This record gives sequence, C-alpha cells and structure tokens, in this order.
Amino acid sequence: ENDIVVQGPLISRIHARIELARNKVLLFDQSTNGSFVVGNDGKELFIRRDSAPLEGQGMIGLGKLPDLDDAIRFQLED
Repeated sequence: ENDIVVQGPLISRIHARIELARNKVLLFDQSTNGSFVVGNDGKELFIRRDSAPLEGQGMIGLGKLPDLDDAIRFQLED
C-alpha cells in the first residue's frame, strides 16, 4: 500500500508520509525510530511521530541520518 518502498533494519513498514497541506509540503513521521531531514545548508532536523515542513532541497533519512549513498532526496520548486 506504500507508494515508495525503502528497506532497512531501522525502517518501519509504514514509516512516514509526505503531504501537501495549507500550501506547505510536510513530512509526517509515523515510526518508532524517527526520520531525519538534512537541508542543503547542513541543518539537521529529527522528528519522531510528529511533522515538519520540507523546504528547498535536501535529504531524508529513515531511522538514521541520511548519507550520500542512502537517502531520499527532495527538491521543491515553485
């Protein structure tokens, strides 16, 4: 039932979802281990069973900090 399937030891079956709400793109974490968002400016954000806006471009790590080989990359455009 997931649109994107990512496998790993720290990733839940239904780990997170991304939604457009009130003209913002939000990452909703639904997992035990949380999600990390790293922006292009290097700023790191950790969320667990909460939500955070996605802005600009960056990487998402499920259950751990993303690295160049293991990340979900995003780029938002107007």
